[in-house]
Amino acid sequence: MPIQDRSHANRPHMPNWLTALLFVVGLCVTGLVISTAVGSFIPFWLLFGFSIFYSIEKWLGYYTIKQKVVVRIYRLILNLCALSLLGFVIWSGVSLFTHQFMQSPLVGSLLFIAELTVFIWLCRVVSRNGWRQPSMKLTVFSLICLFLIFSFAGVQPLSDYKDSLFSSISTYFRNTNQPDTTPSASDTIPSPSDTTPSPSDTTPPPSDEINSHTGAYKDYYLGVVHTPGGYLSGNGCYDDTGDFIVLINNENARDPSYSQLVSFLRQDNTDQFPYIYAISLPGMYYGSAESHVNLEHIQNIIDGTAQPDDPHVCADFAERLHNNAELAGIRCAYVSITLAGNTGHACDAVQTTDRGLVYIDVTGWPPNQPHPGRAVSTVSIVVGRSYTPVSLFHEPGWEDSYVSMGTVTDFQVVWDGSWNG
Repeated sequence: MPIQDRSHANRPHMPNWLTALLFVVGLCVTGLVISTAVGSFIPFWLLFGFSIFYSIEKWLGYYTIKQKVVVRIYRLILNLCALSLLGFVIWSGVSLFTHQFMQSPLVGSLLFIAELTVFIWLCRVVSRNGWRQPSMKLTVFSLICLFLIFSFAGVQPLSDYKDSLFSSISTYFRNTNQPDTTPSASDTIPSPSDTTPSPSDTTPPPSDEINSHTGAYKDYYLGVVHTPGGYLSGNGCYDDTGDFIVLINNENARDPSYSQLVSFLRQDNTDQFPYIYAISLPGMYYGSAESHVNLEHIQNIIDGTAQPDDPHVCADFAERLHNNAELAGIRCAYVSITLAGNTGHACDAVQTTDRGLVYIDVTGWPPNQPHPGRAVSTVSIVVGRSYTPVSLFHEPGWEDSYVSMGTVTDFQVVWDGSWNG
C-alpha cells in the first residue's frame, strides 16, 4: 500500500485576517514612502484604499456574503468610494492639464494614471457586487436628496455650494437674455460731470462679518497659503476646523524700516511659545479649502475678542508672526521652505525700506531644554545653501549662529495668499 504524502497538510496556515492585515500594513508603509518622496499623500490614500477593498474581496469575502447587515454596509461604502474617486479623478485630470496638480508634470501624470487604474479596478469590484443592496442608482439619488435638504436647510458648506451654483446659473441666463446696450454713434455722450460717481456710489457699505466669497472684512482680507504641492496646514491655531494656514492681511500695512521691524519683533511674543512636535495625519477634504475655515473665529481674532491657539510647529509660528505683523500695520510674507530630504519648514519675510528683504524665523525652543530667552533670528535663504538662522537679539553665554537645519532645495514667498481665486 503506498504511503500518502501528508507534507502539505502539516504546513502552517496563516489565517485570512492576518494575511489581510499584513497586506494592508505593507501597502500603507509603501504608500507613506512614496508620499514622502513626491510630497503628496495621494499615493498613501490610493494604496490604503486599494489594500482594504482587495483584502475584503479576496480574504474576508465570507463576512460580506453571509452577514446581511455587513453586506449592505459594504455595498454602500463601495458605491460612495467609487463616486468619490470619480470626482477625485476628474479634479486631478483638470488640475493636471492646467499644470496645477503637482510641481513635477511627470509625477503628476503617474499619479493620475494610478488614480485612473484604481478607479477602473474599483468599478469592477462594484460590478461584481451588483447583486447586493443598495444599488448605485439608489445611492446617487439618496445623495442628491441629502444635498438638497442640507443645502436649503443652511448646512455649511453645502449651502454655499448651492448659492454659488444658483448664482452662476442666474448670471449665465442674465447675460444671455440681456439686450445689447452698446451705444450707437448718434447717442449723446454724457459730460464728465454726469459720469463722475459720488462718494456714496464708490464706497461700499461697511460689512459686519467676513465675506465668505472674497475674504474681506473691514480693512482686512484673508488668504490661505497655496503651493504647487497643495494647501499648507498647521495645527489649526487660527483655523480650528480645517487646520489650513490662514493669513490675515491689512490693507493699510506698509513696509517698515529695519529699526521699526526690530522694535516690533522685540515686543512680539510669538517666539516665547514652546515648539511642540506634532505629527499631522494625512487628510483629505471636500470642496474648497476656504469653505473649511472658521470665519467667525478669524473675525473675533481681528476684532480682538478672541486669541488664536498656541503655536506648536514651525508653520504655526510663521502664521502667527505674519498675522501679528499685519495687525500691527507691518506688511509681512509667509515663507514655505523645502530642505534636503524633502523636509519642510516655514518662516516669514519683511521688505524693509532700508535693508531690503529680511527673512525672520521665530520658531520657539523645544520645552525642557536649555536655551536662550529669545528665539528670534534672521536667516539667508538661497537654494543650494545651508539654512542657518542667526539670533537677532544677542544673549551672553549663547552663540548667535544656530546649527544648520539643512540645505535649501526650494522655497516660496507668499505675501497675501489666495481666497477663492
